[in-house]
Amino acid sequence: MKKIKLIFFGNEQLAQGIKARPIIFDTLQNSDQFEICALLLTNPNHRKPYPIEKAAKNANIPVYFSKNNDEIMSIIEQYHADVGVLASYGKIVPERIINAFPGGIINIHPSLLPKYRGTTPIESALLNGDKETGVSVMRLAKAMDAGNILAQKTVKIADDTTKQDLYESLAQLGGNALVDVLPGVVAGNASETAQDEAQASFTTQLDKSQSQLQPSLKTAETLSNEVRAFAGFPKSKLELLGVPCVITWAHVADSPVTELDQKCQDGKYLVIDRLIPENSKEMDAKSFLNGHKK
Repeated sequence: MKKIKLIFFGNEQLAQGIKARPIIFDTLQNSDQFEICALLLTNPNHRKPYPIEKAAKNANIPVYFSKNNDEIMSIIEQYHADVGVLASYGKIVPERIINAFPGGIINIHPSLLPKYRGTTPIESALLNGDKETGVSVMRLAKAMDAGNILAQKTVKIADDTTKQDLYESLAQLGGNALVDVLPGVVAGNASETAQDEAQASFTTQLDKSQSQLQPSLKTAETLSNEVRAFAGFPKSKLELLGVPCVITWAHVADSPVTELDQKCQDGKYLVIDRLIPENSKEMDAKSFLNGHKK
C-alpha cells in the first residue's frame, strides 16, 4: 500500500505551560499509512529543542525552521507531499501554501469548534468550569479556526483533570482522528461540515498579570479553575505566611483545612493542597506548614 506523504507544521504546544509531548506526531509516525516527509517549525531561537524536534530527528525526519513563504513552497515542492498537518504552528499560513498540497492542510484544534477559537481553548475550558470539551480536525482556512470540520471527539473534564491531563487526552484523540480522516482527505471523498459562525466564541492570550489569586474578589470555584488553567503559565500566586508561593493544586470546601486556606467572595474556601514556595520545590500544605510556621 502506498503511504500518504505529509509535512507536519508546528510544535504541538496546544496549551501554555504544559510538557508538550509529540503525541499527534508520534501517532502519525507509528501508523503504517503515512510517511512524514518533514517537520516545519517557526522559532529557531528557543533555548532547547522542542520534544517534537527530537522525535523527528530520532526518526531521521528533516526539520526546517521556515523563514519565508517562498522557502516553505520550495520545501513542499521538494517532497511532493499529499497533505499538510498542522498542530500549533504559531504563524498564519497563506492560501498559496495551503493550496500547494493536493489535500490542503489539516489542522488539529483542541476545542469543539466553533467554540473557543484562538490560542487558549484548553485553558478557557478549564477557566469556565466546563464539564466536557473536545478536539476538532478541520481544514485550515484563511480565517482563524474557521475551516470545515472533518471530525470531532469529545472528552469529559472531571474536577481533578489537570491542564496536562486534558492536553494529552485531546492530543491522543486528535491523532487517532487524523489517522481515520486523512485517507479520505487525500482521496477527495472526506465528509466535511461547515462551522456555524453564529455560534463562534473566541479565546484570549494569557499573560502574567492574571497570576495573582484574589480570594476577596472571586469565588472559590473560580480560583480553583484558575489554578488548573494557569498551571505552568502564567501560574497562580499567593503570599502565605509571608512567603511568596505558586499554588499548584487546590480545591473548594465549605470550611478550612489548614490556616493556609483562603476564604473567598462566596464564603467558601480555596483549600491549598500543593504549592511551590519561593526558592523551593513543590510540596504539600502540611510540609509547608511544618517548615514555615512560627
